[in-house]
Amino acid sequence: MRKWFLSILMLALVVLAACGSSEDTETGSESQDENQEESTDVEALAEQLTLNSEVETDNQEASIRFSLTNEGEEAVELGFASGQQFDVHIADENGENVYTYSANRSFTQEQSTKELDADAVMENAVQWDENVEPGEYEATVTFLIDTINGEDVGDREFESTSMFTIEEAEETSSDEGTEGSTTDDAGDDSSSNEGDSDEGPSSENSSEGEETTSIDGNDAFRNLELSGENGNYTISGEARVFEGSFLYRVEDGHNELIGETPVQVDSGAPSWSEFSLDISIPESDLPDFGTLTLMLYENSAKDGEPTNVNYVPLEQFNGE
Repeated sequence: MRKWFLSILMLALVVLAACGSSEDTETGSESQDENQEESTDVEALAEQLTLNSEVETDNQEASIRFSLTNEGEEAVELGFASGQQFDVHIADENGENVYTYSANRSFTQEQSTKELDADAVMENAVQWDENVEPGEYEATVTFLIDTINGEDVGDREFESTSMFTIEEAEETSSDEGTEGSTTDDAGDDSSSNEGDSDEGPSSENSSEGEETTSIDGNDAFRNLELSGENGNYTISGEARVFEGSFLYRVEDGHNELIGETPVQVDSGAPSWSEFSLDISIPESDLPDFGTLTLMLYENSAKDGEPTNVNYVPLEQFNGE
C-alpha cells in the first residue's frame, strides 16, 4: 500500500513539473513574439521613411539640400537624443573629412521629437563655403533618428550620400581684377585714401566696440555676425527666405527664453536681404550652466514646418 501511495505521489510531482515547464515555455514564447512584433513594426515604419539629398555647386561653394519623407499612410513620431536632428559630413577624394555641420555648434541636450504626417516632408539645407578647394567630394547626410513611435531603431542609420565636384576657379577674371586694382592704386592715390576713409569707421567701431564673432550660415542665412554678452546680444547678417519672412527663438537647453518671433526683411528669395536683431534677456532668466542658443529658421511653404534651421550659440555659462 505504501509503495502504491509513493508511486502516485511521484507521478503527481512529474505532472506538476511538466505543467510548470509548459507555462514557462508559453510565457517566454509570448514575450519573444511581442519583441519580434515590436521589432517588425519599427522596421516597417523605418522602411516608409525616404531620405533624399542633392548638392548644387556655384564657384567655390556647395549647397547640400536634403529631405526626409514619410511615405506611409499614418503619421509617425520621430525621436532624437538631443536638439540636433541631422548632421552633414563632407569628405574629399582621399576619404578625409573636410567639413562637419555640427562642429562648433551647440544643441539642446534634451530629447526632442518631431511628428511627421503621412506624405509630409522634413527638409533642410546646409551651405559649405569656407576653405573650399577644387576637387571631388562626397557629402553624407544623416538624420539622427533614435526612436520611431517611441520604439528604439537600434543600429539602423538614416543617411544619404551625394558625389559632387568643385571646379577650378577661372584665373582670367582674377588676373583682370588684380590688374585693375593695381592700376587704380598707382594712378590715383587720393582715390585710394578716400576708400580707406570710407572703411575706417567700420573698422574703428569693430575695434573699439564689443568683440564680434562670425557664425556659419546655411542656405537661408549667411554673413552672420554676433556680439554681446550677459543677456544682451546683437546678431546681423543676410537672409534669403520665402516672401522675406523668417522666425527666431532663444532657448537654453531646458527652457524657451524667447518664444517664436517673426522677422520681415526687404526682399524675398532668391534675393539676399540684410537684417539685424537685438536680443535682450533679463539676467535673472539666464542659465547658471549650459549654452544660450538662438534659432533662426523659416517655415516650409509645403507644410509649415521649420526648415533651414540655423543654431547660433549666443553664450556659454559655466556657473562662475
